[in-house]
Amino acid sequence: MVRRRTALLCAGLLVATALVPAFGERPRRAVVTAAGTPVPLAYVISKNGQVQVLDTAAGKVRTEVDTGAWITGAAVAPDGTRVYVVNGYAGVITAVDPLVGKVTGRIHTGAQLARAALHPNGERLYVTGSGVVVVDTRDLHLIAAVRVGRQPQGIAVAPDGDLVFVANSQDGTVTVMDTKLSSAVATIPVGGLPQNVAVSPDGSAVYVSSLEVSDRTGTITLIDPQTNRVRRHQKVGRGAGSVAVTPDGERVYVALDGEIAVLDTSTDEVTRVRHDVRGLAIPPGDRRVFLACGKTTTVMDSTDNTVLTTYHHSAPFNDNGRRFDAIAVVFAQQRS
Repeated sequence: MVRRRTALLCAGLLVATALVPAFGERPRRAVVTAAGTPVPLAYVISKNGQVQVLDTAAGKVRTEVDTGAWITGAAVAPDGTRVYVVNGYAGVITAVDPLVGKVTGRIHTGAQLARAALHPNGERLYVTGSGVVVVDTRDLHLIAAVRVGRQPQGIAVAPDGDLVFVANSQDGTVTVMDTKLSSAVATIPVGGLPQNVAVSPDGSAVYVSSLEVSDRTGTITLIDPQTNRVRRHQKVGRGAGSVAVTPDGERVYVALDGEIAVLDTSTDEVTRVRHDVRGLAIPPGDRRVFLACGKTTTVMDSTDNTVLTTYHHSAPFNDNGRRFDAIAVVFAQQRS
């Protein structure tokens, strides 16, 4: 059980239970990543505009920056030198230097935006909105606008960087984009209201979370990216939030309403774990699952879904009077 805190800590500080056991349980296991993979930095996103860079080994915040507007999406450069933040309702893409905690540039698109995904080489950023805008990250300017389905939301880039998959929430489809052509090359019907999308680390499978309006039933659709055909649909519970795949491709995690669905990809069995999450993510080559839970960020072990540790976001308001409300955790992806 997490004990009640007895004093406010300084603004923006993130307290790791691994270091301060009075704020929660100690980690049950040591951190394990793939051979040669360093323990990653986690970029914790607050919907109210803040980004905190968390050292997941030391349990300390390295830097924090306020982008000044509500955030709907974010992506991290492969070398970790830039975080690209989507201030969706403001129609702005903000570039942040996470090493020093400063905003380095902005693009004002004039249209409402949603989510973001970065090419593995770090040179192209793809952002959903009325369509998909393509940004050259080297000098931060728009280079293309791609027409996709209606009200695109979730977006993911294949590990080899050749294809982009876009969940179109208002017409029940997924658009496939060719990154070399910056154009749509296929449309895949999946049904429901597609919300989020993830590609397996080996690129062999695409998973899309969708929502049925009538009863909020959530489904996961498996797409074969070689044929652009649906392999199967799987009901997972109520809700259809963010999706993440373990490095070995054996489990798919889906954020639901007040819980998480864990899909075993070999048996299609679904296990549900009770966690009220806003978003979830799995670092490259890492067995841990990071859960953005508003006031906290919780870390689970994907081998058995036990909680390893919980980081508490202290001092509820920043200098502008906005509460830190973790909605997502993003990581730098490995170059292809």
